[in-house]
Amino acid sequence: MATEAMSLMRWLGFYTTDRQEQCVSVVLRLLKLAFPAALSDRQGWKDVVMTLELFYETSLTFEIQKLNESSPETLRNVLELVLAAVVQCEAKETFVKDILSMDDAVQTDLMTIIERVMRQGARGEKREEKKEEKEIHEALGRHSPLYLTRYAALEQQERENKVLKEENIQLAEELTQTMKKYHEMKAEKEEMVINVQQWKEQMEADGLRRERSLHAEYDGRIQTLQLQLGAIKTELDDKTVLASKVPALRDEVDLLRPVASKLVKMEAAVVKYKAKIDELAGAKDNLRRLEGTNADLIETNLALESQLAKAASWQRKLMEAKETNTIMEFRVSELKTQLARERQELVLARADITSLQSTLQEAKALNAQLQQSADHLLSVDVTGNDSSSSAPTVASGISELNPELMQKLIRLEYENVALKNQVDSETGARIEGLLDEVDDMTRVKKYFEQKYFDSQYVLQSTTFEFKSTKAELDLTIARLQANAGQLREWHWCLQEDVAAQAVEKQTAVAERDCLAARLYDGIERQHYLTRVLSSREHELSEIRNVNEALAWQNERLIEQCERLSQRKEALEANLARQNECVAMQAEDAKAKELRLWQQNTRELTQICVQNKKQVADIISSMTLLVDAKSAEIVQLTSKLQKVRLEHDIDRQKLEAAHISTAKELKLYQQQYSISNADWNTKEEKLKSRIKELERLCSQCTKQELALKSIIKSQLQSNGQLVAQNKVMKADAVKSRETIAIFENTTTRLESKVALLERQRSHFFAQEERKRDTVDRISSYSCQLSTQVTLVVAELEKVLEENKKLHAKQSRCHCCRESPRGTPDSDQKAKKNYMNRIQQMEHDQQQVEHKRRGLLLVNAKLILEQKELHVKNASLSNEIRELKESVNHWRLCDERRKKKEGHASVALENNVMKLPSPCAKRSRGLPTDTAEQRAKLEHEQKTTELPRRSQNSSHDSSVARLSSSRMHEGSVSFDHEKRIAKRKRKQEKDGTVGETTRIESGLIANCNSTDAEASTSGSTSTLRSHFIARSLAPDKLKQDTEKPSECNQQ
Repeated sequence: MATEAMSLMRWLGFYTTDRQEQCVSVVLRLLKLAFPAALSDRQGWKDVVMTLELFYETSLTFEIQKLNESSPETLRNVLELVLAAVVQCEAKETFVKDILSMDDAVQTDLMTIIERVMRQGARGEKREEKKEEKEIHEALGRHSPLYLTRYAALEQQERENKVLKEENIQLAEELTQTMKKYHEMKAEKEEMVINVQQWKEQMEADGLRRERSLHAEYDGRIQTLQLQLGAIKTELDDKTVLASKVPALRDEVDLLRPVASKLVKMEAAVVKYKAKIDELAGAKDNLRRLEGTNADLIETNLALESQLAKAASWQRKLMEAKETNTIMEFRVSELKTQLARERQELVLARADITSLQSTLQEAKALNAQLQQSADHLLSVDVTGNDSSSSAPTVASGISELNPELMQKLIRLEYENVALKNQVDSETGARIEGLLDEVDDMTRVKKYFEQKYFDSQYVLQSTTFEFKSTKAELDLTIARLQANAGQLREWHWCLQEDVAAQAVEKQTAVAERDCLAARLYDGIERQHYLTRVLSSREHELSEIRNVNEALAWQNERLIEQCERLSQRKEALEANLARQNECVAMQAEDAKAKELRLWQQNTRELTQICVQNKKQVADIISSMTLLVDAKSAEIVQLTSKLQKVRLEHDIDRQKLEAAHISTAKELKLYQQQYSISNADWNTKEEKLKSRIKELERLCSQCTKQELALKSIIKSQLQSNGQLVAQNKVMKADAVKSRETIAIFENTTTRLESKVALLERQRSHFFAQEERKRDTVDRISSYSCQLSTQVTLVVAELEKVLEENKKLHAKQSRCHCCRESPRGTPDSDQKAKKNYMNRIQQMEHDQQQVEHKRRGLLLVNAKLILEQKELHVKNASLSNEIRELKESVNHWRLCDERRKKKEGHASVALENNVMKLPSPCAKRSRGLPTDTAEQRAKLEHEQKTTELPRRSQNSSHDSSVARLSSSRMHEGSVSFDHEKRIAKRKRKQEKDGTVGETTRIESGLIANCNSTDAEASTSGSTSTLRSHFIARSLAPDKLKQDTEKPSECNQQ
């Protein structure tokens, strides 16, 4: 942390103008450079904190007093946030360049700080998203009817915990296999990188060895030439001394003629060396230009790599869109489960309606019995008593003769009131739940609309970035064209240099003519002296000899001119080849850039089309789901209203029937004096009606049995279809998950292949560059070797000529002094030659320094690439782990919801059961007859059959999912069933104390069976399950005790 703080202060000190400048002013200046619109007229730490809050879109808890007091911790935190914000702004290139210009240690510290700040920001965003999702799920769970029945689902949760454990084991095995494969791939990749690095080092070592050998050979040859030149200088000095001692003019003439020829040759050799030195200077300029072009191409490659990184970021965004699609599919499955629950509730409501209809029929039957009993009592009273004492005896007779009817009436009235309250409460709760679901659906709709608008915004940003990349590519193409123009200009400059060399050659020829004229003047003077000293014949013979020597020298000069012309043609051919190579390289770079641009455009178009299609499909599917859900809700509300209306109508009918029966009783009481004949006729009519009613009852019972059998078959078929649908849905979910996994793996493999291809292309490009450099060095070394050989040959010729001159000097006996102008010119030529050689050595040293600098830059780039590869690998691993954890928790959530749904169905079945006869006796109600009990049991079986079929289908689907690895789970499930049966028996008998003992023994058995795979968490879940089971009968007792309290009131 101390090193990071020091590096932060060094980074801040990089932008300070004065040493006494405050930290606030420097930070404000940086923020103004990064965000000129946000910080136009602001000053102080408060404005700095406000700009950072606007950038990060969060509230920062910094105390401005501490910042004013310059506390180190707060100041360091603020500087870290400023650094991360500045690097992410629009003008980030300047700040990145400034960071790269610093030391390596400072660069690493600053990069770690930036990564830490960006990672904290990403975690914060993920936490906020998770909090929003949790709030949505909690809101859905609180309003759902399953929120109150969580304890009843503990038994199924234990089963699925075991299933999840086995799945976790399987996933752990798969993860180990994948990690093994990943490590193998990583090892292969590292081996490839090591091999490539070894090849690079070998190539670099070979190039350096060759360069060193060439330099050593060149230096040795130069040293030998310098030694030879020194020897020649000493010999020439000796020869000048000897020539000054020669007294005779003839000897002077003999000495001057060969010296003149040698001077011409030496000047020609000097001209040749000048031309060669100029050619070498031009070659150096070409090398510099090629290095500049290489640097430009490297910059273009970096820009293209940044564009490829952007394309990778868009690929990541595509992956996020796919994840959102999977989330939507999970939401659709949840909505389907909710629909199934609502259908189950409708079935329960229909069963309630059928039970109410049966109670109404019973009430009608009771009314008929009351009418019969009233008629019978009236007939009895007419025969025995007077009209004054008959009214009170009717009511007392009904109560005395048929007390069961009175009890049934009381019980039916109480049951009607209880059913009315229950139906009202259930309908209100269902309506509230449906309204809550409608609100949730509207929220989901708004959430997906917001996502749709966000995706549109992302598409717009992608198009804008695509246009910007296109503009950058156009700029790069323009730069390449400008570079081509510069190459052409350089070519023209080379041509101009060649023309200038030709002009210099012409001037050298003119100078040579002048020297020849001077020589001729000297020869004439010598002839004049020889005419004076000797005879004309001797002079003629000497002149003929001189003419022959000049002719031979002219022939040699012509041959040298031809050689120069051939060298000139070879140099022109080499220049043409180099120009062609440069043009080919430029064309290859253009073709590569065009291919990359076309690939980027194709990929971006494909991505845009896929995003549009996915967004359109998601919106259409969600709109259809919302419409279907709203239509179902409207239908359910209409059905509930119809059921309410029917219930009200039935209640009104019952009240009207009660009123009519009371009126009829009053009428019977008033008209009790009826004759026996009329009474007998009425009895006969009643008997005939009773027989008809019995016949109708038998027919109705037969029809009911037939309908019940049909309903059972239909329910069984429906249960089978539901089970098949669940199995199909589970298979579809599995297939989707596998497809998503395969897609993730394919994308990862594609990214790895792309990275490998990029590395391979980079390595091939580097190898081609090295080959080109080696070829160029070899060509230059060959040229230098040829030039050195030519120089050595010419120097050998000069030595031979000097030896001949020395021999001639030894022969001559002249005593006249020789002129002193020739050795000065030789010394000047030698000095110029030495100066040129020193310049060449200096240029070679500069070239070596530049090469070393380029090698160091390449090494730094390779290290940075390695670090980036390592970071990318770590990030990909983290993303993969997060995805796997998210998918795992989603599956757990779906299974939990399914279990809660089945648990709620089971609890409603328990609640719908009628109270026991013991409870009826305790409340004072009459016991049911055997026929009524049989009817109730038959109705309970018909209602429980579809639910049992649904539970069995769910259990079968779970067994199919984990049939290969759930032997232990099945054993524990059988134990739990036995426990539940024993508890029910004990609840009927009232033995609660013994249940605790049985529970403790069964807990020990479960722990012994699951000792291999279970942990402390599993035992705690079993105990909570048994506690919930022990508490369940208390709730049932409370529910059964409520009617008795109402009767007492």
